[in-house]
Amino acid sequence: MKTPPPDLAGRLFDVGEQVLRTDPPPRLEDVALMVGASRATLYYYFSGRDDLLAFLLTTHVMRGAEAIRGAAESEGGPEARLRAAVDAMIGYLGRHPGICAGLLSALGASGRMEEVLRANDTWIAGPVRELLAEGRAAGVFTGGASGEAAGEVADAANAILGAVLLGVLGRSASGAADDTFRRRLTDQVVRGVLAPDTV
Repeated sequence: MKTPPPDLAGRLFDVGEQVLRTDPPPRLEDVALMVGASRATLYYYFSGRDDLLAFLLTTHVMRGAEAIRGAAESEGGPEARLRAAVDAMIGYLGRHPGICAGLLSALGASGRMEEVLRANDTWIAGPVRELLAEGRAAGVFTGGASGEAAGEVADAANAILGAVLLGVLGRSASGAADDTFRRRLTDQVVRGVLAPDTV
């Protein structure tokens, strides 16, 4: 895949929700019509539909990661920063629920989709794992500091991401992910990893 120029990338991003939420995803020819580009132009930058989907998902992952990283690096202890990171994640996905469907469909896929999942693991799950490990060592999150901490932290991070993806996707089918929904889902997710004496 070649990197499309900023103007085309922006137009593709603008229709990304529609592309990611359509099952099956539209053909490159159809996407070209949506963004006012020629079929040849899209085939110059993308080898096919999976290549385009991978580009859209990776772009969303990187944009979502900016919000999550800012929250994870904010002031406060591990619980406050995890809460801020989860809230930022829900807020971003709530505005772009098609990403949830796209990421879930990428699970178990191969080729370019594996790259999307690696980017998600590095830029989204990575900061969550760091916060969980820090909070676990401080006794704020479940488990304490044990020999299997790394595996348990990775499992907890995956559980958080899964809860957020499915929560936002489920809500998007029945209504908008508003502020009340975001606060409630954030509370549920963070409560799930708090040490018993901090709940």
